[in-house]
Amino acid sequence: MKKNIANLITLMSLFIGVISIIKSFNLQFELSAYLIFTCFLLDGIDGSIARFLKTSTDFGKQLDSFSDLVCFGLAPGLLIYNFMYIEFNSTSSYIALLIPVCSTLRLSKYNIDTNQTKSFSGLTTPANAVFFGAIPLVSIYERNTFITQTLLQPSTISILLVIMSILLISKFNTFNLRIDIIALNQRKMYFIFLSIMILSIFNFTGLLIIIFLYILFSIFKIII
Repeated sequence: MKKNIANLITLMSLFIGVISIIKSFNLQFELSAYLIFTCFLLDGIDGSIARFLKTSTDFGKQLDSFSDLVCFGLAPGLLIYNFMYIEFNSTSSYIALLIPVCSTLRLSKYNIDTNQTKSFSGLTTPANAVFFGAIPLVSIYERNTFITQTLLQPSTISILLVIMSILLISKFNTFNLRIDIIALNQRKMYFIFLSIMILSIFNFTGLLIIIFLYILFSIFKIII
């Protein structure tokens, strides 16, 4: 039973990811986004438990990748597709399908790359999913009209979709925020503290800011 604990958490995340997809087609965008965030938390937990219990296996790695494809590829892609189609009635909503396509390429590359342990190659699928999962929540909770009128436009979201999809399959290194690694890196601890401060000030818009900072800090090697 011990060796299956991490896999059970992964399967729970996969189950929640499927529900997120269903909810986005039911136009429950807020709930769909929260479910993606839940998958994000579970994705961090299952890996930590596997390492703590020393039960990491090739099967678990493959299972985790399939779960990531659903939770961080299909779920956010279909959420943004449905959100754009309903909010803007625009054919540009199909650009959102770049998320699952590029996430598949990203995860396939990760599975055969043995060097992605302390850092990753390209933007990670969970970070990308959090970014786009936050957009429907910004439309609900953000009160700053400049932000909503700038961000919540089909052209703006389409540009972000293209840029973030390219970053998913790019070769720049992004730093790892695994719990056991963070504790040994002071700069990563500062980044976590900064992220908490940003969230407390900007709410869900803060998630977009945090992911932008994560990308910039990685590109310019401020944090490694």
